[in-house]
Amino acid sequence: MSRRRSRHSPDAGSAIGALFLLGLIGFRPFWQTVTNLALPWQIAAAVLILSVAFVILWFVRLLIRHARQRSLVRKELYALTPTEFEERVLLLLKDLGWSHLRLRGGSGDRGVDLEGEFQGTRYVVQCKRYHHNKSVSPSAVRDLVGALHIQKADRALLVTTSSFTPQGYAEARDQAVELWDGAILEQKISEAARLREDPTRRQAVQRRRLATFITLVVINGLSVLSAFAIAGPPSSAPPTIRTAPTPSPESIAGSPLGRTASSLPLPTQTPSSEEPQPTALPTPTVAPTEPPVPTTTVFNGGNVRAAPNMRGTVLDQVHAGEIVELLGRSADGNWLYIRNPRGQVGWTHRTLLTLEADISERLEVVAP
Repeated sequence: MSRRRSRHSPDAGSAIGALFLLGLIGFRPFWQTVTNLALPWQIAAAVLILSVAFVILWFVRLLIRHARQRSLVRKELYALTPTEFEERVLLLLKDLGWSHLRLRGGSGDRGVDLEGEFQGTRYVVQCKRYHHNKSVSPSAVRDLVGALHIQKADRALLVTTSSFTPQGYAEARDQAVELWDGAILEQKISEAARLREDPTRRQAVQRRRLATFITLVVINGLSVLSAFAIAGPPSSAPPTIRTAPTPSPESIAGSPLGRTASSLPLPTQTPSSEEPQPTALPTPTVAPTEPPVPTTTVFNGGNVRAAPNMRGTVLDQVHAGEIVELLGRSADGNWLYIRNPRGQVGWTHRTLLTLEADISERLEVVAP
């Protein structure tokens, strides 16, 4: 055993507050990313969030229970008399595997309350039952160092229910002295309780925790696989805004109006001796125009498939906010034949689009 400096166990309230703050910091960017994914991936993310919340609640509950146990242990130790505290430390050391333990308290103990052996090393032990507002003085550490040399022991141990001053730790430095403050004492009591615990019950608790962990892993794995099968790999993209193309001079010349204007005959000069005759202008004809292709906005991102079913080959994807052209629908109306902004034509499920019923009914049925 090596000399250990006091390390107070973290306060349960501080740990819970830190966990809550970290959750708030990390949740917002995570949720902003999730909302841009397809619906199946949003469901998978919700399952993950619930699983993490379950683990955090379990951890907080464990912290509260341990803090309560430490509080009860400290109260029990304060209620003991100095002699009873020495006997309690003797029983604790025995549970931790010490041997040849013997009480030395009383007059003429020369600053030693207990003596015993641990892993072949002979110890002398001093016990101080103080309340938390009273620290062990450096002189008590110096007295124990002197008793260590007088008793010709290998090491010394000073146990207290309170704490040590920085000067006390300085006195024990470079000496064969170990200092157990109240926090370390509580840890040793918990360790001894685990050693005394029924191994069958301990194994049952460990198996139950392992089964819970495996269940959470399986549920999250299935949700991810389902999302991958339905919506493909997760992807998010900012919404794209379609702008109307600026007509070029070539397109104007090729339009019906341009063709009509260019086909008009130029006026010709006639001899001044003849009376000008009015020239009949040809009646402009307007070429029939095709009806505009209906469009709609993508509600949730998803796949563009080669056939109107989940087994169809994935050709491309549509993303939330994109505008797609509606070219037709399947016979049952559940799948729509569309063209995405990248020019890819294929089938996508109607739940991914913001679709009005009258538009869907006007679409022609397209054979796959």
